[in-house]
Amino acid sequence: MLAATGRSPDGRRAVAYARGALERLRFPLPKLRAVAEQGCLPTVYFCAPDFDVPSGGTRVLYRHVDLLNDAGISAAVLHRRPGFRCTWFENHTRVVDSRATAIGPEDLVVVGELSASLLRSLGPRHRFVVFNQNAHFTWRRLSAEEVELYTKSPGLAAILVVSDHSLEMLRYAAPSAKIVRLHNSIDPTRFFPGPRRPRPVISYMPRRGASEQARQVLGILHGRGVLRGWEVRALDGMSEDQIAAQLRATTIFLSFACDEGFGLPAAEAMACGAYAVGFHGFAGREYFRPEFSHPVEPGDVLALSRAAAEVMERETLAPGWCQSRGAAAAEFIAAEYSPDRERREVVETYSALLQGTGLSERGLTAGSAAPVRS
Repeated sequence: MLAATGRSPDGRRAVAYARGALERLRFPLPKLRAVAEQGCLPTVYFCAPDFDVPSGGTRVLYRHVDLLNDAGISAAVLHRRPGFRCTWFENHTRVVDSRATAIGPEDLVVVGELSASLLRSLGPRHRFVVFNQNAHFTWRRLSAEEVELYTKSPGLAAILVVSDHSLEMLRYAAPSAKIVRLHNSIDPTRFFPGPRRPRPVISYMPRRGASEQARQVLGILHGRGVLRGWEVRALDGMSEDQIAAQLRATTIFLSFACDEGFGLPAAEAMACGAYAVGFHGFAGREYFRPEFSHPVEPGDVLALSRAAAEVMERETLAPGWCQSRGAAAAEFIAAEYSPDRERREVVETYSALLQGTGLSERGLTAGSAAPVRS
């Protein structure tokens, strides 16, 4: 199905297994215990690593569990260790551990694109969902053959994605799979525009190897002398509330996103009224719009430096230039990625999957721009 990598099949499997073993040591995953008989109310189990550091993908899993339980649908985050839960953000989410949890044939198991190896523990009657929050990571742990095993498995209820880019990518890679696009939400009680900034601030997040690219861009801007009068802040090691407060004080947000499944940092910055400049990460094309931001092709450090310098000059000549466009960005994010939209799509999708009513083009993704593959 997929192009060869130049290694033999055995060699590719060995490399994928070794990479997966290292990842499993760093991010312990739950062990699934499948049973033949249903013991209690059918439940949606979201498999999550025991990794208590900020992660937008894990935050989304917790939020989906809350949305389902609030709607009367039994759901839980499935961790490995008893008593473990993420503490870097406030939550009262239902959490269970895999040692004390038996997966029945009417339950629904949700695994991420990096943890699909867990599916080997399920029986032939068990159904599962692959919640693929970044299509670029799909083949990071698994070989092409292993990915094809789950995309063509009779137990696959659906592949869920969070951007049009991931939808298109996986449609092309797995044309026979059922794929549904869900919309993330940006919390409007945390991420909203603040008052007029008393001084110009540039913020960025040094994540996923972005530190080196940030060093290059900031070095170029420093060399040109355009950073004078600007404060530069690296947002790292902060709580969700601290990040939001920093973004509300940001004039320009520099995005170093590459190969994103959605790209939460730039969207959250826009929700706070910041003017975003930088890499759209492919998935971010849907919100990195030129009328209120300055998108740059991922990896083009020179183009990002030029764009940032141009925007900084505009802001210097006309203070408030960034904030006026940031206000338009905030309105767009609030409308496009609202909690109500996410709640509707998540509840409708999992209700249908649990009931086994199938995936229809209408209803499941009401309001979504992308149709369902069936």
